[in-house]
Amino acid sequence: MACHFSRWAISENEPDTRRLSADLVSSTLAFSPKRRQRFLHSRALLGEMMFYLYGMNTLPKIITAPNGRPCFAESNLPDFSLAYAGNTIAVVLSSEGKVGLDIEVIRARSGQITEKQNQFLTPAERAWIDAQIDPLEAATQLWCIRQSVLKLAGLGTNGLDTLRLHPASGRLRSTITQDVQVMSDTDNLIAWGCAHTPTLARLVLWNYHPEQGFTRTQDLSIQQQSSSNRYMKFTSLPPTK
Repeated sequence: MACHFSRWAISENEPDTRRLSADLVSSTLAFSPKRRQRFLHSRALLGEMMFYLYGMNTLPKIITAPNGRPCFAESNLPDFSLAYAGNTIAVVLSSEGKVGLDIEVIRARSGQITEKQNQFLTPAERAWIDAQIDPLEAATQLWCIRQSVLKLAGLGTNGLDTLRLHPASGRLRSTITQDVQVMSDTDNLIAWGCAHTPTLARLVLWNYHPEQGFTRTQDLSIQQQSSSNRYMKFTSLPPTK
C-alpha cells in the first residue's frame, strides 16, 4: 500500500479552483484573507491529487468527522490529511487505512509550541535532541512526528500525553493508536512527518506546480533507508499489558 505526499509552495495569487465545487468556493467568502488563501490552496491541491491519482474531475464532498478530522463524505474514498507551514501547503493521501500529516518551518516555531512540547519530552527524547548537530531542527522534527500521529487520531496538543517517542530506536507508543508507522525528514527549511495506520509500506513524494503539474521526487519504503541523513522512521511498540 502506498501513501502519496505532495507539497506546494504557494503564491499570493488566487488558486485555480476548477476542481472545486461552486458551493465550496462560496463557503470561503466570509473567511479572513489568510484563512481563505490556505483553505482554497489546500483543497485545490487535494483536488488535483484526486484527479491525477484517481481520475476524479471534481473534489468530492468533505465533511468533519466526530473526532474533528476532515474527511470525504463517501467512506470508500481515500483518507487524507492537510498541513500548512509558511507558504507551503501539503497533503498526504492513502486509499487504505488512516493518515496524519504535519509540517513545520524549522526556524519559525513559536515559543508557546516549544514550551508545550518541552513539557512532554521524555528523557530519551531530550537526550537524542541534545546529541544532534542542530538541536532546534531535531526538536522540530520530533514535534512533526508527534503531531502527525495525533492528527491521525483526531487529537491536537491536548493529546500530547498519549504518545511517547523513542528516536534512538525508531519506536513509539501511543495509547490511542496502537498500530502506527511514521516517516519523517527535513530540508533546510521544512520538517515533515507522515503517519499511517496500520502500516506505511511506501511513501511517494511529489512536488506540485500549477503549470508543470506533479513531479515525483522520491519513493520511501519502511524497509529501506533514505539517502537523507535526517530521514527517520518509527514503528509502534507492542501495547503494554
